[in-house]
Amino acid sequence: MINSSLFSQSCTVEPDSLKGIYTGDCKKGKANGKGKAVGKHTYEGEFKSGLPDGEGTYQWSNGDKYTGRFDKGLKNGHGMMTYKRSEQVDSVIEGYWAKDVYMGRYEYPYKVLTKTNKITKVDIKPATIRGNQITIWVSSTRAGAATLQGIIPVVDIANLFVQTGGYNRLNKTNSYTSKSETILYDVWFPLSMQIDLGGGQLVDLVINKEGSYIIEITMNQ
Repeated sequence: MINSSLFSQSCTVEPDSLKGIYTGDCKKGKANGKGKAVGKHTYEGEFKSGLPDGEGTYQWSNGDKYTGRFDKGLKNGHGMMTYKRSEQVDSVIEGYWAKDVYMGRYEYPYKVLTKTNKITKVDIKPATIRGNQITIWVSSTRAGAATLQGIIPVVDIANLFVQTGGYNRLNKTNSYTSKSETILYDVWFPLSMQIDLGGGQLVDLVINKEGSYIIEITMNQ
């Protein structure tokens, strides 16, 4: 077997800050696979085409350190950043990065996890209302239409099942002819819940970031 570290002198890394000594896997003259590069700063972990790519630890010359995921040399994904502070406890930030920019503790502020077949659309968007309040509008393609049997009623929320987070108060409004409105007041986050619209129609979603939101759900019925 050939030790890849023997080729460290001819195996290059791309960031100037890491150029110096490299030991590890190499492909076509560039760091590729697992390795360690020591220059002005130090990186140990996974490389691709000479750049940190995958899981690894990057340490700056001042002692700051990031451990987590990289993509094409940039912090990208989940990781932990440690800032060295003289004569003080180190400052640690954990969360998600996108192209070297810290995005926050959670990977996404909100997300629809699952929805059943008759639910055609679920939109979550921030609202301008102050405080932590969530307004849920549920509409259907035929609600409010007149038939021989009468006016087709709006679809309302049958149950709310909260897995994480919660709210202090709920209010329903039935003044609309084409949609139902449910408002959750004094919500705390992260909020993970299942919205049951009856008839086996369900929406599972999570909202991680504090604030006010409007959730619009449309059903095909």
